[in-house]
Amino acid sequence: MTQALQSGQQRTRSSTFLKWLLPLLFIAMAVAVFMYMRATKPQAPSRPVAEKIWAVSVTPASLEAHQPELVLYGKVETPRMSTLSAAVTAYVQTAPTDAGRTFSADETLLQLDDRDIRLLVAQREADLRNAEAQLSAENVRYNADLKALKIEKNLLALSKQSVSRIENLNKRNLTSQEQLDNARRSAQQQALSLNTRQQAINDHPNRLKQITASITRTQALYDTALLDLERTRISTAFDGRIAQLHVAPGDRVRSGDPLLTVYGLDRLEVRAQVPSRILPLIRNALNDQGTISASSQLDGQALALQLDRMAGEVNSGRAGVDAFFRIESSNPLPEPGRSVAIDLKLPVQQNVVALPPQALYGTNRIYRIVDDRLEAIDVERVGDITTDSGKTRILVRSADLQQGDSVVTTQLPNAISGLKVREAGK
Repeated sequence: MTQALQSGQQRTRSSTFLKWLLPLLFIAMAVAVFMYMRATKPQAPSRPVAEKIWAVSVTPASLEAHQPELVLYGKVETPRMSTLSAAVTAYVQTAPTDAGRTFSADETLLQLDDRDIRLLVAQREADLRNAEAQLSAENVRYNADLKALKIEKNLLALSKQSVSRIENLNKRNLTSQEQLDNARRSAQQQALSLNTRQQAINDHPNRLKQITASITRTQALYDTALLDLERTRISTAFDGRIAQLHVAPGDRVRSGDPLLTVYGLDRLEVRAQVPSRILPLIRNALNDQGTISASSQLDGQALALQLDRMAGEVNSGRAGVDAFFRIESSNPLPEPGRSVAIDLKLPVQQNVVALPPQALYGTNRIYRIVDDRLEAIDVERVGDITTDSGKTRILVRSADLQQGDSVVTTQLPNAISGLKVREAGK
């Protein structure tokens, strides 16, 4: 019985083993057949890879003389931007103008209430007249003291003679001692009066200096009051335009408060940054010619400019030097702060090539075709020109660039020396 059970279990295990083994054998055989067939597959002959040829447009290099033009972007400025402030504490009486209006020299721009200042002027004038009267009184007193001095000297001499006479009489017992004492007392009093008069005369220069100093002080206060009265009328010494009005009629302003901001029309200029690569050309032109012409457009009208000077310092973080252009046109006159584009005409340059902008790679490289392949050339960009048809051309210069060279005018993303190309249309 036991042997029969063991025999049945062995048959069951053998059947399960065969059940899993046969599929694995079939899979292994299939993989082996696939690998054999792949290894024995006939190979197609490989084709050689042909080098791609890029079609490009070219233009012949022509070494000529051109006058470069440079477009700069600047801002209108003025060194005569002034903020007029109140010199006195007062109310704003009238403001006959507004921001944006032009004005002439010495034109009333603002009028402050001057009644308080006029009262102060009257007080200072009275103080001055009082000091001048003191000077006149001192001169009268001095002249009177001089005359009185002569009289008092005579009186003192008479008093001394009287004392001598009474002393002689007293020696002969013809007069009393009391009379002699009275005579002596009178002589002493007269001497004291003479001394006081002489002291007053000697002190005259000191009193004169004091009164003169008082007159000078009161005169200065009077002039200051007159100046404050004049400053209640706000005006300028130049023609200009009002940039901003800070007050209105009825406002009370204190000394130092801003009233209005103005600028002169004769000193408007445009400030623009000049690239470092152009600086040598501009400096040489300024040394030779003294100035360089430029132009701009403002509200559809031409604006004539002249390069006046270069900045004396370079601000941190800037790649060039600022240039100041003087505005030659009187109409239109731009407002400070406006941005303008400047067309700057540089001196004529020899042996430069005019190329389309797309011929330039980066800032200083072009490509020419040599034996159907690209060759890079480093160039110096000296400016731009505008053709008669209105097209923009860049001007470049290089010692390696020869007359008639075929310069590529197509932008290739993978342009590199040695790249095979052909001229479009050939």
